[in-house]
Amino acid sequence: MTELGMAARRTELDQVTEDLRELCEDVSVPMQAAQYIAYFVGAGEESARDKASRRQAFYAGIDRFQQAFETLRGDLEAAGYLPREVASIEKESARFAALRKEVSAAAGESKASPSAEWTLAAALSAQTRH
Repeated sequence: MTELGMAARRTELDQVTEDLRELCEDVSVPMQAAQYIAYFVGAGEESARDKASRRQAFYAGIDRFQQAFETLRGDLEAAGYLPREVASIEKESARFAALRKEVSAAAGESKASPSAEWTLAAALSAQTRH
């Protein structure tokens, strides 16, 4: 990957990370699964329907984050991230994947998540490139 391409991908990852954090900034402290469920699902079927667009934006934000992360996964340090930043990004990726599953389950959305499908496709693609 060229230096310019690496810089563009880093910028993209930084931007989608910031977008996802902004989307979640109104989640109540301590920002654990229960608070995410309350914010993105609520209580009861009617509340889940009412918060569907907010939840879909959350899922889309996670998908964009995961896609940007997967694009740079093996090249994070080469893109200029410090080892502690790489560890933080990897932890955040796992955390958002888990939160997506929990929010989806709480909303009664049991189908496979697009981000999980994309992650599998990205992993297979990465294997063929290396």
